[in-house]
Amino acid sequence: MPQGKVGHPGRKGLMTLPTAIGVLSRLAAERALQHGVDVDPLLKRAGLPKMLMTKPNIRVSVRSQILFLNMVAETLGDTLLGFHIAQDFDIRELGLYYYVIASSERLSDAIAREARYSFIIDEGLQISYQKTHTFDIDFEYIGVARHLDQHEMEFWVTCTLRKCRLFTNRELVPTYAGFVHHHQGDFSEMERHFGCSLNFGATIDRISFDIQAADLPLVTEDPYLNKFLVDDYEAALARWHFRRNPLRIRVENAITPRLPHGTVNITNIARDLGMSPRTLSRRLADESVTFSTICDELRFDLAGRYLQNNDLSISQIAWLLGYTEASSFVHAFQRWAGKSPTDARRQIRSPIQSREQRSGDHV
Repeated sequence: MPQGKVGHPGRKGLMTLPTAIGVLSRLAAERALQHGVDVDPLLKRAGLPKMLMTKPNIRVSVRSQILFLNMVAETLGDTLLGFHIAQDFDIRELGLYYYVIASSERLSDAIAREARYSFIIDEGLQISYQKTHTFDIDFEYIGVARHLDQHEMEFWVTCTLRKCRLFTNRELVPTYAGFVHHHQGDFSEMERHFGCSLNFGATIDRISFDIQAADLPLVTEDPYLNKFLVDDYEAALARWHFRRNPLRIRVENAITPRLPHGTVNITNIARDLGMSPRTLSRRLADESVTFSTICDELRFDLAGRYLQNNDLSISQIAWLLGYTEASSFVHAFQRWAGKSPTDARRQIRSPIQSREQRSGDHV
């Protein structure tokens, strides 16, 4: 049976939040514990149950998992947390999901299985692939705001690369790897592992290989095991409760990659979502929200995250948020927060500096 309970109570409505098996949360918690961090307060703040440490397949909120990874990364000072976890953990901890992929005949078959069944282990993740001039594997969040995340997406893309190399017994080098988020910190270690330049601030989360890679045979092929597991997963899918992506989150996720390019307007976003601007405005009004409100709130949320990175100047943050002039960003932030970005950054850094000083006192 695929991981987690397929039809447990309380998840029949479309308004329930996407869930995932708690393996990634547990791996992050274990990493924090190895560094002497008390994870209980972090679990509580993220809304995760303590029992995930002893029941790794318990389902948790995807949003809570993303927030927990962010907290652990900040506490450890590890800007590559998701990448590091994906490198270090035993992939077999993904359970039957690992084996249904590994037992496939060819790499394209394995990715097809990963795309079709990823929803069962992580409802917030949708994987798709296409074979054109290159073999492209795309990752998209469903029911989860993309701008909240860095580490979970880096985990999944790195994990997919690792599986491709392991299953084919070849040191495959991607022709392209891109992430929607902007990386805060040094990612040269990650580039060395991938073997190619990484594109942050991309329009889509994607890893690509030469088209020939799709037909590579897997050294882990097991047709009998594969048939058994595919039948099991297909039965699980038939019982699963699929949900639609809320419109507001779809709008936010369409806005996020366009912000630095200054192309955010209701006409472009409506086109991205396959509807007219009038229809988008009407449907947002039905949810008692406007397009401009979503833009402002998204920019304010991202601004708070960018201000935590002292390597980013106010002008750079303004550009990342789609402003042509830093003064426009400053005025907007003043309106949102009642203070300047510089004052907000100073207040953000003070608690961090206090924690670092306390830590130094104990050395």
